[in-house]
Amino acid sequence: MMRFVVALVVLSLGVFSSGGVSAEERTPISNQQQQAEGQLASQGYALAVPHWYRAAPAPRPPFSAIGRINRRGGGFCSGTLVAYDRVLTTARCLWNRSLGQWYFAGDLHFLAGYHLGGHIEHRRVVSMEFSESLRVNSRGRPRRASNDWAILTLDRPIAASHKIQPVEMIKLRRRPRPGRIGPLVRAGFSPLKPHALTMSHCRAVAFFNRQALMHSCKAIYADSGHPIFVNTSDGWRILGLQMATYNRDAKSNGIGMALLVTAMSKRVQIRY
Repeated sequence: MMRFVVALVVLSLGVFSSGGVSAEERTPISNQQQQAEGQLASQGYALAVPHWYRAAPAPRPPFSAIGRINRRGGGFCSGTLVAYDRVLTTARCLWNRSLGQWYFAGDLHFLAGYHLGGHIEHRRVVSMEFSESLRVNSRGRPRRASNDWAILTLDRPIAASHKIQPVEMIKLRRRPRPGRIGPLVRAGFSPLKPHALTMSHCRAVAFFNRQALMHSCKAIYADSGHPIFVNTSDGWRILGLQMATYNRDAKSNGIGMALLVTAMSKRVQIRY
């Protein structure tokens, strides 16, 4: 029954949206948020913000590795620094809906450690890497959820410091019992909170299959692509990307699903 419910979420609830406000908008942050909410309302989405959906304070490592990917012409999504010059995000983030094609790398900017209009580092994107088997529909949504990832290469490395450090991706060689997986954290930016991270501490629930993990991280539909961090004996690592969520209402804690980085192409090699 659990697999059936989550499958319905993935296929029919449209939880992969990554719309947002323009990166070039010059109006105050409060006005930008009102514009973002207005866009959501025009698309038929409810604007009731759950009581637990609150912005986090200025991020510190490892969460300062999460930044905003701003797109030329408007919109943004979350990305995570996984090496000094590489950023992990979703494939759908890079689709230009207006033109029906991929954004050019030069259209993308990565703001590492973004918070309330400021950032720790700013880099331009010079290349994008996708799954070899990626196929998308007319709206840029991957036909297979396991292909919804991308690696961006930055124009120059970001130097590690006490303010920001890359976070390694952890690939599970086997499927441990969910109870043996360390504490999880979902964090990222969304249209309802575009200028500060939202975070949820949670735990693993069950493996949906070899490529996806169900978890208890609190999230809304627009949080797809947020990294799921796991606390290990070697420190925080990226376990996967948020891909779906199911909440019965704004007060209850639902079930979420993450695409494990294990599902990503083996040819993606990150050097730390």
